[in-house]
Amino acid sequence: MNYPQELLRDIYWSFANGKFSSKKRFLKELKSYYKEISGNEIPLDLEKVIYPYPKMVIQYMKYNYANEDWDEPQVLLRSDKEKGFTAGELLYKIHDTIGKHLATEDNCYFEGLTFGTDQDPDYPNTAVYFLDTGT
Repeated sequence: MNYPQELLRDIYWSFANGKFSSKKRFLKELKSYYKEISGNEIPLDLEKVIYPYPKMVIQYMKYNYANEDWDEPQVLLRSDKEKGFTAGELLYKIHDTIGKHLATEDNCYFEGLTFGTDQDPDYPNTAVYFLDTGT
């Protein structure tokens, strides 16, 4: 497969922004947050398919205070439609599933996705992306 090497690089978002009752509310807050941080409108069409596959795995870093080391959990995301993920759907699903684990961490800022592999034995024929976060 020819997977994109990077996704959503120019999007500003903080996982500390809380939980949202719907994708619509999330997208409204995302646009508002982006405008507040950058002074500009968000630079992409959130309804456009940016990842033309129906599933992907997101791997992220989470500090484990119990053993004082970093964990690298993985989450399988599935698109609502076979055609793949729109930018808005992907950001919403990342926030909804992973955001709660990063909301109180130093690395709570979204900085994009980087392709890792499509050879993960736990998820055959599925691309694994690393969630890039910042402080």
